Amino acid sequence: MITKIKRLKNIGKFYDFSTKGDGLDWHKNTFFYGPNAYGKSTLVNVFRSVRDNNPKVIHARRTLSSVTSPEAVIIIDGVNHVYNGTKWDKTYPEIQIFDVPFIHANILSHEIEHEHRKNLHRIIIGAAGIKLAEELSALKTKEKTKRQQFEALRAEFNRGAFVHHTLDVFLTIPATEEAAVTARIGKFENDIKSKETETQVRALGSPIAIATPAFHLSAAKTLATKKLAAVHKAAEKLVFEHIDKNISEKNRAKQFIRQGLDLVQADCPFCGQDLKTAAGLLEAYRESFDDSFRTFQTELSQAASTLHNWNVVVPR
Repeated sequence: MITKIKRLKNIGKFYDFSTKGDGLDWHKNTFFYGPNAYGKSTLVNVFRSVRDNNPKVIHARRTLSSVTSPEAVIIIDGVNHVYNGTKWDKTYPEIQIFDVPFIHANILSHEIEHEHRKNLHRIIIGAAGIKLAEELSALKTKEKTKRQQFEALRAEFNRGAFVHHTLDVFLTIPATEEAAVTARIGKFENDIKSKETETQVRALGSPIAIATPAFHLSAAKTLATKKLAAVHKAAEKLVFEHIDKNISEKNRAKQFIRQGLDLVQADCPFCGQDLKTAAGLLEAYRESFDDSFRTFQTELSQAASTLHNWNVVVPR
């Protein structure tokens, strides 16, 4: 406990106060009384400064017109606590001060707010009240944070333009119904795809007949069995003998001879000799490769081309 104020200098009304001897020692109950402006509040502020280690409190009470720094020495539990003008050499945080600032912070005659009730717990209930007050403060902070989050979610929910439910109603939706949302969304997506497919099908229009090229096998078969009346057996034999004797590539011989007949005039187109001696052979050539044969070749080529091009294609 505080047992003596040993020195106060340049602090408020205490221009240069000091105690000597044991007559001014404090006891368990020590009372100060005096008129206003006689230093009672200044003394309390000195105690507050040593409790909170706050030099500003003393400097705010510095004696007017003083040129030297404030000084203070307080004996607490038999130990000097010295203020050297800038700071205390040691503090005493156990000091309790019940003054006007305390009353304004904790007890008001016209209204008691949450902060006042919270501070009163520290005095009325004691250590347990301090713990409860700290827990209450933490819970209040947590509640404030959750409230801010909730309001942010409410604003986001309202921006979504949900017209069927308010946020409070939305929060009461059962978990089972919430779990079924994914399946319902999937069903809606499938229904949308079905409608889109239906629209595409309806846009296709009515069926149309497909025109396919015709190929008659009977005509090809008739062409394959056709015989040429203009081809004489003797001429055909003579031509084959000549081809076997004189032409190496038998498969190209007939085409070669037919083109040669178109080019022949009076003499041989290769050696220039007179062709009178080969008149019989040329006549055999003409009988074998006359117009009937050429017509047959043309018809056969057209039939082959028709068969090659025969394919069913769906028009677009």
